[in-house]
Amino acid sequence: MNTEELVKALFEEFDRNGDGTLSRGEFVDLVRYLLGEHGIQTSSRIFERYDANHDNGITPDELVALVEEYVV
Repeated sequence: MNTEELVKALFEEFDRNGDGTLSRGEFVDLVRYLLGEHGIQTSSRIFERYDANHDNGITPDELVALVEEYVV
């Protein structure tokens, strides 16, 4: 599984309402899943940084950028 496929699978899992965007709450759940409770403290800063269009949601492309920077 390549990075983009992994991100897509994570995105689909945490986009619980299926609107194509991770809300702040859905994003916090994703960060908690990936980093544990320690990640919750930084999730707000990460969210603000990667919500490139400032629509208060993380799109699949924004999540790919985040994962590529932090994971790859």
